[in-house]
Amino acid sequence: MARTTIRTEDITADAVTSAKIAAGAVDTTGLEDDIALLGFRVASNGSLAKYNLVDQTVDDFQDTSGVDASASTNENRDASGKYYSGAVEGSPTYTVFNSTPGGGTWTVPAGVTSVEALVVAGGGAGGWMYGGGGGAGGIVHHTSFATTPAASVTVTVGAGGAGSNSAVAAPSGADSVFSTMTAKGGGGGGSNENDAADGGSGGGGGMVADGGATTQPAVSGATVYGNAGGDGESGPDYTAGGGGGAAAAGQDSNGNVSGSGGAGKQFANFTSYGESSGYFGGGGGGAYNSAYATTAGTGGIGGGANGREIASGAGYAATANTGGGGGASGNTSSIYSGAGGSGFVGLLYTPQSYDDMTLVSTTTAAQAAPTKGDIVLTYTNGAGTTTLDTDLTAEISADGGSTWTALALASEGSTGSHNIATSHDVTISSTITAPYNMAYRIKTLNQSVSKTTRIQAVSLGWS
Repeated sequence: MARTTIRTEDITADAVTSAKIAAGAVDTTGLEDDIALLGFRVASNGSLAKYNLVDQTVDDFQDTSGVDASASTNENRDASGKYYSGAVEGSPTYTVFNSTPGGGTWTVPAGVTSVEALVVAGGGAGGWMYGGGGGAGGIVHHTSFATTPAASVTVTVGAGGAGSNSAVAAPSGADSVFSTMTAKGGGGGGSNENDAADGGSGGGGGMVADGGATTQPAVSGATVYGNAGGDGESGPDYTAGGGGGAAAAGQDSNGNVSGSGGAGKQFANFTSYGESSGYFGGGGGGAYNSAYATTAGTGGIGGGANGREIASGAGYAATANTGGGGGASGNTSSIYSGAGGSGFVGLLYTPQSYDDMTLVSTTTAAQAAPTKGDIVLTYTNGAGTTTLDTDLTAEISADGGSTWTALALASEGSTGSHNIATSHDVTISSTITAPYNMAYRIKTLNQSVSKTTRIQAVSLGWS
């Protein structure tokens, strides 16, 4: 008998299909997938909420009408991306650095990609002997500073300038730092007849001297605060200027009244910190001159100290962790001016927890009692890689959700940027009676910051 040799290159798709038909073994799996994917596209292009075929439904989540919210849990629909994923939850949390001036690091918690940051530098010391008030520490406020989870971020809380009894500008405050944001320390007040130092806010000028300027630099994406100090006045009263504050400049001296410090700034989300219901960075007041009937300036709201009303007394210190400027001292050479207040770094953020999701469809009535079920779904990875039947499972019900049949999912590659998972010809494992209400149940499991699964579309079929 002659032998016929069939070469591999002679085998065509048509020949294979003909052979399958002849053998009575037509594989329609690919066709079913194609119909489902075509249904996804038709639903999407027509903005259809839920697309019904004979013995098949398609939903690509143009809206929420195809999902039974009462039976689903932790489902979160992204309106722009048209997908469902587990809900992301968290409560606003504060981290505050203010106990001890100095440096350190902060490890960004899981899921935190931005923080509201308030960075306040240390305030300058008040001037000595007819001196001006200390300038407030500069302030940097960023409402949404980008962070990377698990990263270490540099944090420095600036110390306030130390009190002085030297006839030069008093010591300035130290800078506070959070990552790339730097708040400049407040300028020291001018002492006696000396000009004040520049700083985040400038110090107040000593008698017959000039106040300091603000040198707080701009910070990208943030709002910065700082103002100049006030000037002192020449005779006959020899009064001094007030230190600059975060919200206002220090006042110039006026006749026999030394200038008051500039007001501090309040921040709505940090009212539990700072001074007087959340104010930061008030300047210090100018000094009292006992040789004349003069009045000391007052410290600006926000931690700034008053100028000294007692000629022989040491200057008043500013409030700690406010960046307030110190008060100037009286006119006795052996005493010291008031120290500036230390700084503050406050962070407000929401740590995120990722919930597993159960997504249950609304029901669709079958025309006859079904015995087999199929599902085609598309999904994307928001983070990590989804493992089918471990991180993503699917079930089918033919009795409106009373009983469920688990489906073993298989990968069928991708369409565009979406992954395809399918399960075909699964025997429905319950005895049902009319009405035959078909539904699917999709679960995402093991969700976390490093693994998020997004369900883009689902097609449910039966026969």
